[in-house]
Amino acid sequence: MRYFIGVLIPLFLQSLFVFIVIEMNTGNGSWLGLGALLLGMIAIPITAILNFIYLKSRKDEINLAVIAKCFLISLVLPFIVLFFLMLG
Repeated sequence: MRYFIGVLIPLFLQSLFVFIVIEMNTGNGSWLGLGALLLGMIAIPITAILNFIYLKSRKDEINLAVIAKCFLISLVLPFIVLFFLMLG
């Protein structure tokens, strides 16, 4: 259950966020959708792997603290995409 909450849910939320940004920027001449897609193709799997390794290495710590850190690691991609949204 720990890996489901710490790896798969952040992966799903990141994918959903990238999908929403891509759909918002389709057909309006903005390159942000393509940038979000390319960034998501690299960052989403890397984040899932990092979360898995982090959870595996912290077996003896409290679940809530470890999972909260996994969600904080997963917030990097949305913040980068939001930064690009502000620029573009």
